[in-house]
Amino acid sequence: MQPRRPKGQKARFQGIILFATILLTLSLLLSPVKQQPDPPWAVSTPLPARGEVTFYAYDVMARVYHRRLELAQVPYCDKPTCVGYVATLRTGDLGRKVWLVRSGFEAEGPFLVVDYAAAKDFDRLNQRGLVAEVDYETARRWGMNGPIYNVTMLDKAPLSTRMV
Repeated sequence: MQPRRPKGQKARFQGIILFATILLTLSLLLSPVKQQPDPPWAVSTPLPARGEVTFYAYDVMARVYHRRLELAQVPYCDKPTCVGYVATLRTGDLGRKVWLVRSGFEAEGPFLVVDYAAAKDFDRLNQRGLVAEVDYETARRWGMNGPIYNVTMLDKAPLSTRMV
């Protein structure tokens, strides 16, 4: 047999438990956890954006596009509907259509955003001024051997076809 507690001690213990429960509930209700704003890579790129464009290796962007299509992460947008595919820095751009304008050339698009930078690389690439990476076919069409600078990324086709 277990020893009995005196009636007053049991009531006191229940009172302490009730008080602690009320105090915890009030502290949670009156002091909600502050919501963290979305990290900068989780939102869409504010457009227009201007900066550096590089390119993916042969067949990499196409494989990324087809995998994301299988996972229903991007809409179907094969050529000629989309002229190519791009990767941006932000996850919020995935599935978005953008136009790219190289200085002195006509705007090209739409490009479908099928990939984005890893979160750990965001700050470094953003400070470098990278706005997009194009697929290998686009890089060959543009004659790219390295980065192209001063490229503008738009969210819709421009009214004028050339930008300076």
